[in-house]
Amino acid sequence: MPGIDFALVRRQVSLTQVLELVGFTATTRRGPQLRGPCPVHGSAPRSRSFAAHLQKHCWHCFGCGAGGNALDLYLAVTKLPVYDGALELCARLGVDAPRRHHSAGDSPARIAPPTCRRAARTTAGPRSPP
Repeated sequence: MPGIDFALVRRQVSLTQVLELVGFTATTRRGPQLRGPCPVHGSAPRSRSFAAHLQKHCWHCFGCGAGGNALDLYLAVTKLPVYDGALELCARLGVDAPRRHHSAGDSPARIAPPTCRRAARTTAGPRSPP
């Protein structure tokens, strides 16, 4: 079964496109950074708990603690699994979902790697003291 090249989806889809899809309305803008209510947990309309940095292609909510890239935002708002969410996001944006053919030896971690530093730290095991 062909998988989805999630890294390519992340490169093809911009944070601006996903913010428009989820109906985000910024209350303030400072350069490339937008602030406003969190579309993930639904904070108050005038809230600024959600920050999206358009040049860094990442977002973070200081209220609920969620954060990540454009695909992560779409998945958090729609509450879809990564495979289904990536397919739906590509379809809504009119982009062909990039397919990746993998062999039986590929692990799920290689197909859908963690997208944020926190996930990478938790899957890498304990850190050794300096």
